[in-house]
Amino acid sequence: MDLDAKGSLGLWFLMGFYFMGFNREGVKVEINKMINKMSLDEKIGQMIMAGFSSVTANYCGYDEHIDILITKYKIGNISLFARNIGSIEEITKLNETIQKTMIEHIGIPAIIGTDQEGGMVTQVREGAVFFPGNMAVAAANIEGSTLKEGEIVGQGLRALGINLNIAPVLDVNTNPKNPIIGVRSYGDDPEKVAKLGVDFIKGIQSRGVIATAKHFPGHGDTEIDTHVDIPTVPYDRERLERVEFYPFRKAVENGVDAIMTAHIHFSAIDDEKIPATLSYNILTKLLRNDMGFKGIIMTDCMEMNAISKNFGIEKGSVMAIKAGADMIEISHHLDVQIRSVEAIKEAVLNGEIPEERINESVRRILEIKKKYGLFENPYPNLSKAKEVLNCKEYIEFARQVSEKSVTLIRDRNKLIPLNVADKKIVSISPEPKMFMGGIWEDVRKKYTLCEALRKEFGGKSIIIPFNPESGRTKEIVEECEKADLVIIGVSNLNSNPGQLELVNKISHLGKDVIVILLRDPYDVLLLEGISTCVCVYEHTPLAIESVIKVLKGEVKCEGVLPVKIEI
Repeated sequence: MDLDAKGSLGLWFLMGFYFMGFNREGVKVEINKMINKMSLDEKIGQMIMAGFSSVTANYCGYDEHIDILITKYKIGNISLFARNIGSIEEITKLNETIQKTMIEHIGIPAIIGTDQEGGMVTQVREGAVFFPGNMAVAAANIEGSTLKEGEIVGQGLRALGINLNIAPVLDVNTNPKNPIIGVRSYGDDPEKVAKLGVDFIKGIQSRGVIATAKHFPGHGDTEIDTHVDIPTVPYDRERLERVEFYPFRKAVENGVDAIMTAHIHFSAIDDEKIPATLSYNILTKLLRNDMGFKGIIMTDCMEMNAISKNFGIEKGSVMAIKAGADMIEISHHLDVQIRSVEAIKEAVLNGEIPEERINESVRRILEIKKKYGLFENPYPNLSKAKEVLNCKEYIEFARQVSEKSVTLIRDRNKLIPLNVADKKIVSISPEPKMFMGGIWEDVRKKYTLCEALRKEFGGKSIIIPFNPESGRTKEIVEECEKADLVIIGVSNLNSNPGQLELVNKISHLGKDVIVILLRDPYDVLLLEGISTCVCVYEHTPLAIESVIKVLKGEVKCEGVLPVKIEI
């Protein structure tokens, strides 16, 4: 399938004014007329991005939760998580129902968004081409890869009826102990992060999907997860401009249409410990006035502890709007969503938030909806979605990126490619988990590195919990004593000392040991005693297939570390 806009899918996405020239002034007049006719409830509804709870037998369903949001509270934008998403037929049916209900009850189509970063943060897994995550893509080091990825992902999402991707991550990951960004980043080089991120933005927006750069103004040097509390970034303005801010400035210069805020305190900008999401200095003075951003400022989920524990979700939502946010994301619970809408309305009625401030945000949101053709055709197209999903060219490209990303960090004893003749092999790996909506969730279709290795090379496979206890470790070590070769996959050793203990004990058995890093390459810093370490950056079927090909010698290990590590 040709990625050129003249191809069949390209033509389907050439939505009049968006690609042929967007008449901003004419649209402003039209939008102002719309705003003048809207009730306060309808305006506030446009400023909410809400998730819903539907988890059914087929992982999909338009339920009472979402119906109440749209029909009673006029919520104008919906965020989809893996819990809502099933087959390609189910996704398109759900999104069609959402849009029809929106138009019937509100008269304005929805922005429907999801987090389709790739790799470990991939909400749509069965209905879209699966791509590696950002650090794996950076490690593959293929010129133009993120532009093409953006085009493919954009085509697929828009065909599914998803018109906003909460990606790319533009955080520069300079902290090896970062608990939440890590491999979601393109690396620790601000210029490379900017280049790869901007290319992705250009690609996905060219296919009719709004890109959302996150987490502004930078989440790459933190040791606290904002799902838990508020981190502080302590650096001066010069360092922030050179590292954290740089990719976001480039994204703004290159026309990104949405930016998601971080629940992080920047001490060089705010003396008070207030997160960027609630900071007028950051959202209005820095992002709007200094950087010149004219698109949608969207908050990260307000149910995260950084906001809910320290400010309260309802109060935080009001504070975010006063700071300059256009769209408040509340991803999970109906009662919280209702109370937050009511708190915003009360703040307008009592004069705390001027209604013109609400109008400013609604104007931006409606302008983006116009720009992306949602008033003309917001609906999914099942046949086009299947065309993208089944395109051999796209699947092959994703596979090539994955294979080239596999990074040989060291191989002192030259164990790769494997010689398994007459060897007893034990393969070990943790259960696979994906990051969804702020929590780690088990994947629906079970796959593990160790099972794949057993099927390919024989021997015994052992699945371990993320943080195995000492009793379990003892049993596994006893099993490894019988082996000639142990292959063990590890993930995030800083947070899972049980895994590290297991690796250390196995390393003292005198056996050949290969460690496969299933997440952060920084784990190698804790593995000095291991002679062979390979990084695949994620525990996904694509990564498993790629590393097995490397172990067999079918493909070369060509990945380049996107972060500086003293090995």
